[in-house]
Amino acid sequence: MSKRAIHTLLASAALAAVFAAPLAAVSPYPQREFVANISGSLPDWRPHRAYNADEAEILTAVYEGLFTYDPYNLDPLPALAESWTVSKDGLLWSFRIREGAKFSDGTPITAGAIRLSWLNLLDPAVNAPYASLLDCVTGATAYRTGENRDPASVGIKAETDRMLTVSLSVPAPHLPKILCHHAFSAVAAKDLPKAREARVSPDWKPVSSGPFTVDSADSKAIVLVRNPAYWDAANVALPSVRFVLDTDAASLTDRFNRGEIHWLAGAMAVDKVTDPVAIHITPMFSTEYFFFRSTWGPWNDARIRNALLDAVPWDEFRADYIIKATTLVFPIAGYPSIPGIDQEDTEKSKKLLADAGYADMSSMPPLVIRIPESASYKKLAGILKTAWEKIGFTVEISVEDYGKYYGSLRSDDYSLGVTSWIGDFADPLTFLEMFRPQSSLNDSGWNNPAYEKIIEDAASIKAVKDRYQKLAEAEKILLGDGVILPLSHNPALNVIDTDGLSGWYPNALDIHPLKFIKFAPKKALPGVALLSR
Repeated sequence: MSKRAIHTLLASAALAAVFAAPLAAVSPYPQREFVANISGSLPDWRPHRAYNADEAEILTAVYEGLFTYDPYNLDPLPALAESWTVSKDGLLWSFRIREGAKFSDGTPITAGAIRLSWLNLLDPAVNAPYASLLDCVTGATAYRTGENRDPASVGIKAETDRMLTVSLSVPAPHLPKILCHHAFSAVAAKDLPKAREARVSPDWKPVSSGPFTVDSADSKAIVLVRNPAYWDAANVALPSVRFVLDTDAASLTDRFNRGEIHWLAGAMAVDKVTDPVAIHITPMFSTEYFFFRSTWGPWNDARIRNALLDAVPWDEFRADYIIKATTLVFPIAGYPSIPGIDQEDTEKSKKLLADAGYADMSSMPPLVIRIPESASYKKLAGILKTAWEKIGFTVEISVEDYGKYYGSLRSDDYSLGVTSWIGDFADPLTFLEMFRPQSSLNDSGWNNPAYEKIIEDAASIKAVKDRYQKLAEAEKILLGDGVILPLSHNPALNVIDTDGLSGWYPNALDIHPLKFIKFAPKKALPGVALLSR
């Protein structure tokens, strides 16, 4: 998923200056409203269209599918799927839907409802960003791309109200991990047409299939309340959740210090947080990178792309990052270490340009770097502009508003874009899928048959070590073709006092299902006893 926009005042000197807060009063108990800030704007309430990580956090509370995330390790937990079986060849999955599951309006959630939700996700008219993650389903790719418009051709069948079968074209042992994502949630039939609209009214409230419903939403705050129709409502502790919509880091941090906000994951002034124990900086399954739009012009030539990469001053380019990245895939346990992109060689760069027919650069079109409005991205684009103009390129920097930026990345009017990707499931494939030719997430437009063949071959390998080895071969092709400029594996930054809360844990995807969060008695300090009334 595209990264959550985080506005912080983060520096090592600031962290060193943080001092301890005085002992606060014991939080009221049992439960009360949980207050958080993760964004400054309203999400897209349509799970088939939503794209960003901050939207994912909210939508995971409002919607639910066959599985949900374990809050601690992100393993799939059964949600609407009460149980499931998989055939010996791994190609047929059968899911038993929970009896009595309902949408918030009382409509039953059946196998048929889930089937319609997934078909709507695959509808070409929706152009859903995560639709291609279902390409392992028989007929899904042809249906999603408009090659076949018969929904019966897709291997998603409602055998009965409580039995959903899914036929795959290739084994996908990671399928439950994918199905935790909000894009594969159950959506009420009357809300499905909304996904085809260019935009929906800001006051529209969706029907919920998850633990919470939308009580109110405006430019200042979103209020979610517990969904009484939810199948597991008895185990949802929080009566309500308030998302404060604001980007004023100083004000939000002050409110956190006063106990008015329980969790900051968006804007924050880390050096002003009075309790250092509340600051959680943890590794995240993510990579930030620039990429070439390889569908047009000279940017479709690997020699040109690699010539540009060879001219980048990598140490300067990555200087401001804590965890520098030279490859795409975050180094997950068991994944092979492969050579990355980190060598500057301008002489090699010039030779590659000459080999591609550009010894004379007068015929080279301008190289357009497209970035969202951000001081840090402007700095990075400036470094590239200076480096590439030295080898004869004319470089232009195009700055887009954040709200329009991601929607502009499928057009052929720029040469280089930038994004930050947080994996949707803990597997290297979550990164490599983005560069498959039919992927709905492939903004680069890159297409390499050898890469695609390796990804397909890896799907039939059952041993994790061997499968990872095969996937690493695919990544080597991607890096060798000069498609991306890896920058960083970004850490997750959260400010939350977990003393007095349970069910919130740092994790690699930085997703924290609100269903599991609840207020709990504070722990006594060493040598101190807490008195209860």
